[in-house]
Amino acid sequence: MNTIRMITLMACLSHNVRYSFARRLVATTAFTPTSRRVGSVSRRASFDSVSFARAQTHYVQSASPTQLYSTTPDITSNEDTTVATTTTNNDNLLQLAAEEIDPYSDQAKDDLANFYKQNGIDDDDDFDVDTTHKLLLRLTEQVLAWNQRLNLVSRKDCNAAVVYHRHILPSIALLPLILEEQSTMMNNNDSDDASKKNKPLNIIDVGTGGGFPGLPLALLLPNVQFTLVDSIQKKLTAVSEMAAELDMTNVRVHWGRVEEMYSDEKGRREHWGRYDVVLGRSVTALPRFCGWVSDLMKNGGAGDLLKQRSESGGDEEGDGSGEGRLIYIIGGELDDLVESRIVQDIHVDTLLQRAKGTSDKRALIFNAGDVEEIATQSGEKDKIVRSAPPKKAKSVENQNNNNPRAGGGGGRKMAKGAWSKKQNDVKKQRGYDDFQRFES
Repeated sequence: MNTIRMITLMACLSHNVRYSFARRLVATTAFTPTSRRVGSVSRRASFDSVSFARAQTHYVQSASPTQLYSTTPDITSNEDTTVATTTTNNDNLLQLAAEEIDPYSDQAKDDLANFYKQNGIDDDDDFDVDTTHKLLLRLTEQVLAWNQRLNLVSRKDCNAAVVYHRHILPSIALLPLILEEQSTMMNNNDSDDASKKNKPLNIIDVGTGGGFPGLPLALLLPNVQFTLVDSIQKKLTAVSEMAAELDMTNVRVHWGRVEEMYSDEKGRREHWGRYDVVLGRSVTALPRFCGWVSDLMKNGGAGDLLKQRSESGGDEEGDGSGEGRLIYIIGGELDDLVESRIVQDIHVDTLLQRAKGTSDKRALIFNAGDVEEIATQSGEKDKIVRSAPPKKAKSVENQNNNNPRAGGGGGRKMAKGAWSKKQNDVKKQRGYDDFQRFES
């Protein structure tokens, strides 16, 4: 019996020793490859790991693209995993190939001219390729300069090519869609008044961040009014300065949350039912975004729009003529509710005439009625909590009339010891008005 116990104890001790040694070996190999604390076995293991990493790096650098991204499955790899990795690597290659084009080169200008030609945009005084290319380059330089001080866009590998190809070009890809909307609005306007028929579009860019997509579009559409909205003030300061530097008079900025834009400082609801086009670029989930902007679009939120009309007295800024559109840039999967309401779905690469796979972004178009339906059915409309509208400031005369210490006729009494502004025309209350001084 004692012999059996002794054998069992020795087996347990041996197991614990091996387990402890294995843990030390793994930790030393992973974090201290040159350590000598666990003997020659650890040094050999770390040397093998480094040698394998160097050999793998050498193979990647010397292999051809065909060998590197071959779909032939490896002996130790799964075929589906290899194909998925190949697709991701090919997409990364296409994106890198597009970003390697120098924005200042003639090829970049030729690509811009091809974009105009393929989308039926006339190369006239309004859309001169040379002028447009120079303006976009100036905007690129402005973004780079401001991005050194503020985090307007991601600072990872941030250079002129990245800003131009990832931010500016996808923004101007929406240009033909906005021109089509402008043409549709003019054709649907039956008014004989030339001023109303040629009235410029009102476009709002919600969650503009560093000014995308609103700022590049405003640069190319000087006759269209743009409102750029963001909740971060310092970013809007940079956007405003960039617009001023580029002499853009058709841009105004609004600092605050878009769900609070139902009234201005004086309580007037100037933004309700005002905008022909709402822009957004991967701001948030689409149902939530629709809940935010449905009341801003023309013919969006019929009940709210009628209330707005009655309060504004039929103001032409909020008359709700025509139907607004939402143009949203997004990538990835969408909810079934959102998919069922899409009017038009165009890939950004298709608009820019680039190789498919350069970008994963799409431009989705929704009507105002569909935006309202998405916001209502998803429940996002009911989740919005708005603060109370600002109260109208009382005039000084009304304040004095309600202030008994200022000679007013009534109102709420002021607390004892409360401070009030001195009124020079009010007689002081000393309690001894009939006091007379006699000389001795």
